[in-house]
Amino acid sequence: MALCKAGRGTASALADRRPAPGWAGLGYDFLGRLARRHTVVAPDYPPVKRFTDFDDGVTAILRAEGIVRCDVVGQSYGGLLAQAFLAAHPGWINRLVLSSSGPADYGRPWLPALSVATLAARVLPKRWSASLLLAGLTGLLPAGADPDGNWAAVLRHTVRHDLTRADMVSHFAVAADVARKQLVRPERFHQWQGDAVVLRAENDRTQDARDIPSLQRLLGRPVRTISMGRAGHTAALQEPERYVQWLGKALG
Repeated sequence: MALCKAGRGTASALADRRPAPGWAGLGYDFLGRLARRHTVVAPDYPPVKRFTDFDDGVTAILRAEGIVRCDVVGQSYGGLLAQAFLAAHPGWINRLVLSSSGPADYGRPWLPALSVATLAARVLPKRWSASLLLAGLTGLLPAGADPDGNWAAVLRHTVRHDLTRADMVSHFAVAADVARKQLVRPERFHQWQGDAVVLRAENDRTQDARDIPSLQRLLGRPVRTISMGRAGHTAALQEPERYVQWLGKALG
């Protein structure tokens, strides 16, 4: 598991935003800015098939760094990982911050779709799987936010040249594992003493008006929200300074 560590402030463990080694590098700008006030531990996402394997890696990193309490931030797919990690280690986490992510209590009804997606990523020609993933990712760019196509070009290069088949399989396999084992469910948060914050953008297609009530029922407590206006799903990449300001409000 690759690791990015920076800063000397409050300990904050950030789950990676995307399902592949190298994706954390896309967020290096905002991570560096965040590290001016916080200690940032940003593990990149390894191509594993079970959440336990990801959990073991992050746990080993935190122990090696001597971190006994921290905040956990999950953006996009990282929100699933952040919620599952919190469910497994409620005593370690002060605050959960979710961005472009909703409640991850998918449950077993999601298993057929996730299993089919995992199988497709495993057996389809890699270029087909990469094209499908790329279509989904570029569709998350806010309308008019990439007029020169620079970010779309970065995504194309990363998906086509940096992702392996194992990375794409892992993306769906870990989500299926979380659903199959029901790792994120209300009773897992009963002992948690922390609080939760959600960064919301009006034009983020991955966020729904029902997310906050659902998340409050899942976590068993109120959830504070911070508006990012129309910054969209990719605010961390396209507006790193403003994104760090929003994160700063969330982390306190």
